[in-house]
Amino acid sequence: MGLLVSIYRDIDGMDYTNGGVSSRDIKGLCLTNIEGPFDPNKDYPAAKLVKHEYSHGNTVVIVPEEVEGRRTMMGGNLARTSDSRFSRAIEKLLEVKTFYGGIPIHDRVEMFR
Repeated sequence: MGLLVSIYRDIDGMDYTNGGVSSRDIKGLCLTNIEGPFDPNKDYPAAKLVKHEYSHGNTVVIVPEEVEGRRTMMGGNLARTSDSRFSRAIEKLLEVKTFYGGIPIHDRVEMFR
């Protein structure tokens, strides 16, 4: 069970995900590590909200389960929902009092030789 989030894409239709999950004809993502009443399906593939550490500080990102364990990066799309469980999960991961906004979707995977 999980929480549904909407995908926000470039207004001009540009895609930089290299064929990532969020570039597909889907309605959103289902965050399986946040309590909610929904199951992943073809319109809402499974993903997770994860803490990501960068050299300039901590942040959170969404990683589709399809690419878990691979080296991912943001392909330009964001995810968001007005459900307060989303904000509370981010606040808990980042140890902050309030959070409001969209989260980068890390679904771009590049093939290196």
